[in-house]
Amino acid sequence: MTLNDKTIEPLLIAIKAEKSAIEYYARAARRITNPTGRKALAKIKKQEEAHYQALKHKFKKLTGRDSRPEDEAGVAAAISPLTEEHLPDAEASDLEVCQVALQDEREAHNYYLKSAGAASDKETKKMYAELAGEEKNHAKVIVGLCQLLSPKGEK
Repeated sequence: MTLNDKTIEPLLIAIKAEKSAIEYYARAARRITNPTGRKALAKIKKQEEAHYQALKHKFKKLTGRDSRPEDEAGVAAAISPLTEEHLPDAEASDLEVCQVALQDEREAHNYYLKSAGAASDKETKKMYAELAGEEKNHAKVIVGLCQLLSPKGEK
């Protein structure tokens, strides 16, 4: 890494986490049986793809090159290990898939808030603050989805 590791490492962690979230939502959207849930998770996946591209763009702007797999391999597992540890499979209920996604979104929100506070320049602070807001919105959507999928939510 060519710049200050305190600038680049959080960015690489975020890139890695967004890639993991994209993979999780792709599998979850295929796996979930509820059509409303499937549509909501597919939409969030597209938003995570936009986050991933924005973070990769920021990395290139700061370093003058694209990020490489070995860059990501050298940083912490991710913001949240939940999506890596809890892959949606045939045994997971729609509600369980939703609950894992909710926990991951909350972890991402907190991480981006922390990164915004630690960023040294206004542009990076703004980027992380915007990502935190988007992850918070994802969590709100997923809370609604979890309520829909919950047996208690059925009337």
